[in-house]
Amino acid sequence: MTEHRDPSAPQLDDALAPHERLDTRSTASTVVRGRPASDGRTRRAIATRARLTTAARTLFVRDGYASTTVAAVARAAGVAEQTVYYSYPTKAELLVGCLDHAVDGTDRVPGHAPADLTGLAWVRTALEEPDASQRLFLHVRGFADLMSRAAPLLDVLRLAGAGEASLAQAWEQDESRRRAVHEALVETYLRDAVPAQTTEHPPAPGPEGATDVVGLVLGPETWNALVGRAGWSRLAWARWAHRSLLAELAPGTVLGSST
Repeated sequence: MTEHRDPSAPQLDDALAPHERLDTRSTASTVVRGRPASDGRTRRAIATRARLTTAARTLFVRDGYASTTVAAVARAAGVAEQTVYYSYPTKAELLVGCLDHAVDGTDRVPGHAPADLTGLAWVRTALEEPDASQRLFLHVRGFADLMSRAAPLLDVLRLAGAGEASLAQAWEQDESRRRAVHEALVETYLRDAVPAQTTEHPPAPGPEGATDVVGLVLGPETWNALVGRAGWSRLAWARWAHRSLLAELAPGTVLGSST
């Protein structure tokens, strides 16, 4: 696709370079029943789960949930089939484990509460940014990083949820936590967007409508459609998302600062 740069806008290509990306993962490496793990046995269990989720992710994304067997995951990971069941008692829990690792890099035992995205360092950094335009830029950048890891798995989760109640619940939980992050952005963004003295632009959406827009633009369905199927680059998606949200959230406004 052909792209035109706005010289006054933040440069997403530089911002998305690997050495300058936001750290969008958790600083913790593992959570086991709410406590960090330190003993050797637990560390080995963590390493095994990481090995399994790495192998399973490839198979789930390539072959789909129904066609991926526990035996195939065991072969790909180089472990016994019983080892998979010991780490993840069901295939559904294995898929959720893959998503956990993709979202914030944190290991959790099956049955855990899902990660709270609003507590991640990159989300806090974005929300604490005083300039509204830069705040939106950081939000898009963080979600570009997140979707590059999680969107393919979320597509698997969404489709599998049609036939398995626990996965449908996991999908709903993921939608809720992403929406919570978008709501926090929208609240501050609309507060700091100063209406321009013009009638040439349609009114900006209210908080709920704005959150809907952000969720659609930055959602896994849009990522998978444009990046996964249409072949857009990660950078092209991020540029498009940033331009779209600038236009939709506060049309015809002057962006201010919270300070």
